[in-house]
Amino acid sequence: MHDRPPVPLIELLPQHLRNRDAEEGRALEALMGLLGEELAIVERDLDQLYDNFFIESCEPWVIPYIGALIGARPMRSFGAGEVGLRSYVANTLGYRQAKGTAAAIEQIARDVTGWPVVAVEFFQRLIWSQHVNHIRPGALGTASIRDAEAARLSAGAFSDACHSAAAGPVNSASGRYAIPHVGLFVWRLDAYPLRFLSNALAGYTGGIVPRTSAIGPGFRHFDPLGADRALFNQPKADRSIAGRVDMRMVPAPLDRRLLHRDLNRLRAGEAGGGRWFDEVPVLRVRLDGAEVPPERLHSCNLATRTVGGNPTWRRPQQAGHILFDPELGRLALHASDEGKSVEASCAFAAPFALGGGPYDRAASFAAWHDTLVVDGAPAPWVIGVSARTEEQTNDVLQGGVVVASLAEAILRWNAAAATGTRGLIVMLDNASYAEDLSDAAHILRIPAEARLAIVAAAWPAVERAGGVIARDLDALSLAHRRPHIRGDLRVRAVQPGAEEEAGSLILDGLLVEGEVAVMAGTLGNLALHHCTIGASAAGLTKGVRVISQNGGLAVSVDHCITGPLALGTAGGGLAIRDSIVGEDRDLQADPDLLPLVLDAPVADVDIARSTIFGRASIRSIEAENSLLIGTTRAAQRQRGCVRFCYAPLTSRVPRRYRCQPDLAIAAAEQAAAPAPLADAERQRIARSMAPIFTASAFPASAFGQLALACPDGVAAGAFGGAEMGAGFAAGTPFRRANLTDMLDEYLPFGLVAAPLFQT
Repeated sequence: MHDRPPVPLIELLPQHLRNRDAEEGRALEALMGLLGEELAIVERDLDQLYDNFFIESCEPWVIPYIGALIGARPMRSFGAGEVGLRSYVANTLGYRQAKGTAAAIEQIARDVTGWPVVAVEFFQRLIWSQHVNHIRPGALGTASIRDAEAARLSAGAFSDACHSAAAGPVNSASGRYAIPHVGLFVWRLDAYPLRFLSNALAGYTGGIVPRTSAIGPGFRHFDPLGADRALFNQPKADRSIAGRVDMRMVPAPLDRRLLHRDLNRLRAGEAGGGRWFDEVPVLRVRLDGAEVPPERLHSCNLATRTVGGNPTWRRPQQAGHILFDPELGRLALHASDEGKSVEASCAFAAPFALGGGPYDRAASFAAWHDTLVVDGAPAPWVIGVSARTEEQTNDVLQGGVVVASLAEAILRWNAAAATGTRGLIVMLDNASYAEDLSDAAHILRIPAEARLAIVAAAWPAVERAGGVIARDLDALSLAHRRPHIRGDLRVRAVQPGAEEEAGSLILDGLLVEGEVAVMAGTLGNLALHHCTIGASAAGLTKGVRVISQNGGLAVSVDHCITGPLALGTAGGGLAIRDSIVGEDRDLQADPDLLPLVLDAPVADVDIARSTIFGRASIRSIEAENSLLIGTTRAAQRQRGCVRFCYAPLTSRVPRRYRCQPDLAIAAAEQAAAPAPLADAERQRIARSMAPIFTASAFPASAFGQLALACPDGVAAGAFGGAEMGAGFAAGTPFRRANLTDMLDEYLPFGLVAAPLFQT
């Protein structure tokens, strides 16, 4: 709504009335002030009603009504899909003018699904007998066996290879090449770029720091954890209805041969060279603070090989040049550059905006901001952390205090913290902080009624009168940051007095390569928002651990990816929202043999829209729209409920409602009635309903994403027909249904189309 200020009605009255009112205590001014506030509410409502006439400015609830006015087919809403549906309604008339064209189908599909889509008319990929009136030099009956790049693209959306006509369904690899077939190539993963950061005063403020390989200092992994993780394209915006989607507009994994050829063309000065390194480059590297030009970047295969009995990778022949492998997420330096610092700007992929990442976390920040910044109370204690010396300062009049390490920030907090202190540690960049925080001096100390938040955020400095540089807490921006803490975080809370409350700790937006350990004490609340805890190149090897005491500790995990949660004696409750706990690296089919990832024997657990990769041992459970992959055992089953969830039959949980595999077994029993269902058949049905994942091991790009072959009872078995688990908010079933509905209206008569998912 419009933010109109209250109307100063008192100023519209004659001066003599205002003077008389001032003499008598300003009662009339107070009355007119109240009337002005109510009038402002009415005027704001009128302004919004006027804005609701237009699709560009209307409220979300108005979009279906405007769509009905122009006859746009209703589409299902999905997560944050309001922007796409707004675009769909706004462009409906334009789409109708372009109805039947591949470009229009691509744009509509993007609007109604939120996924990048490439429409391929497969009759264009058929081998043709050449005719002098219609020559198609590219429709050849043979393919080059020397062009490895073309061979890699042959089964995708951007292939130039032609095929013989085939018979079969369009969504099969062998039957897609037929005259009436149209393939819609869809990318379900999103690319999350970690770009170089900068601000107006400090200039360049850093990028991610590639991890040095165990092979040697000249070999690095782009992933700060040291994993071989593929780099993805950073999609360029497509702003034209008539334009076609090309390779630069989809979040696909980068191809080393494609980049190799593009960089060679750039170095040779050929037309079209460097298209992958234009205004939105897929990769940027800084060596010792200076950016390496694309001409000095070389894409190649950096697979490990053995030379003289020792593992190694290829290395550049010239100093200042860099070899990189986008498919393995590796880079190699010249021997003379081994000691130089390296920073990179690139993109990784993920199916959901979970864990530590560069996406916008404004909603999360709003949820706890008011507990730190309280109106009428003194400003909270604040300190910034940045690895860039340009930002470090101890002068509060020059944008301070900003220190170089988290360890220093913790020391200062421990020295300043007292009963009731509210503090904020702001991680300003994407650097890796390899610090030993395990000694007693660096254990976070939380006094009674104190509250501390460690958050990844931009905290821009602005220059004010007199040359004073200040940072405003209201200007905090929780996006584009994902600092990496290479070590454990430990916290100890002070015992509160009889009339005092226990303190609390908030972590937001962090990638922690280690555990979060709560030492003996009396911590009241531990809140994790958008964090990745316990991550390493080997997986989620650590997590959250309560060592002893802390009987009243309440733990909340929101939009996180974390390793095992071992809460010990903490009995204040555990709330898990939109998160993934644990992983399944062995693809273990027996839920009783999975590792214990949720150990809270005295805590009441509330799980919503989450995936738990392992066994759980808890006091009681309340769960909805979640996947409990391992056996879950609740000590108290007389309270709580498990709704719209998957839980193995061996689980010991309270009453189930609309859960799997219960629904599938009940349907089979009804079909077999009056004969009883054999135990072997029940077990077979239960196994058939087990969730299937694209990847169940961290840090795979598709970690936690349900596979296309996942049973419908799970993939669309949550409340309202959404998918169970951490992907609930993604709305995948609704997107797929929208895609099918769109084809009914915009696909030309006689053609057959089907989605072909690439990720």
